[in-house]
Amino acid sequence: IALPLWLPGEKGRQAAIVNAESDQYDTTLAAAKLKLAGEVRDAYWQVRLTENELALARRKAEEAAVLAADVGRRVRAGDLARVDSHQAQAAERLARAVLAEAEIKTFRAWQGFNVLTGLSKLPGGEEPLATLAVSLDAHPLLAPLQRAVATTQAKLNLATQSLRNNPELELALRRERGLFDEPYAHSLEVRFRLPFATDARNKPRIAAANGEMIEAQAAYNLERVKLAAEIEAARRELEQARTVVQLTEARSALAAGTQRLLAKAFALGELDLISRLRAENERFESELYFTRAKLEGARAVSRLNQALGVLP
Repeated sequence: IALPLWLPGEKGRQAAIVNAESDQYDTTLAAAKLKLAGEVRDAYWQVRLTENELALARRKAEEAAVLAADVGRRVRAGDLARVDSHQAQAAERLARAVLAEAEIKTFRAWQGFNVLTGLSKLPGGEEPLATLAVSLDAHPLLAPLQRAVATTQAKLNLATQSLRNNPELELALRRERGLFDEPYAHSLEVRFRLPFATDARNKPRIAAANGEMIEAQAAYNLERVKLAAEIEAARRELEQARTVVQLTEARSALAAGTQRLLAKAFALGELDLISRLRAENERFESELYFTRAKLEGARAVSRLNQALGVLP
């Protein structure tokens, strides 16, 4: 029976490795949870954006149908030419085609969200911007890399401090006899084995442990720089999104006012159908950009929280 013995301080160094690996596992789970939250956030906002386009496309199709019916009545009354009826019907068909595309996009977005969450309804409300400052060193995505550095450091400490194989205490019981008719002789042996430290054993182990530590430190530094850049980009994106909301809101108000004026002029027979349709398209496009910009602003808040490592 051979019993290996701890070298001085070796038990503590092995315990440090085990603790570091345990912490690394826990932080890896937290990082995986944050990454999954990012996927859910993206799927959520994709549904919101496609539903917004679907609502506007459905309304445009309804308005195009009303306009086509009105033009048809005026053509039959002799107020408008038949070509105007064709143009109005073509605009209605185009609006229906856009509506069909919006419906399939919304369906696909819902499928992706449902696969990730299992939910059939979107959570209400918008995500608030995180108010507490989050230290980059405490970021959930950096924590596993920090623990990886600690683990490799603990392994390097073990390799540099434990310079020999473990000594062994051996206990042997011998039972033997010289001749068949002689009684057995019993003996007990106790041995102590102490290996020597050699460069052939130690240098490869130290070099391998040192290489792992350098690689882990380099991965941590690279990820830290990437996260800092991502956070700064998310902050700038949020600022830009808020500016875009203000600009698109002003454009939407102007386009809506112009459309109302031109609609009245068309009803009075003072405007041709082409100009009326152009105003309708301009109003729809500007409203789409405005509502999309508002959603993009809310998504920018969500992306900044994600970059900061804040769970929804």
